Amino acid sequence: MGKALIVVLLLAGCTSTAAPDNLRQIWCDHNQPRRDATQATPRGELDRINTLNRLGTTWCGWKP
Repeated sequence: MGKALIVVLLLAGCTSTAAPDNLRQIWCDHNQPRRDATQATPRGELDRINTLNRLGTTWCGWKP
């Protein structure tokens, strides 16, 4: 009885989530262009900013 109860509780905790139809639209809804780079911004951060802005331009239609 105890093992069966544990199995039932474990299965009850499992949920299945359906994949969203348009992952790019979800990304666009949750991100915005970054315009916070300065001369003091490290190269690695500039690369991350540029990557985010490039994706936004391609996927979301952001204007430079």
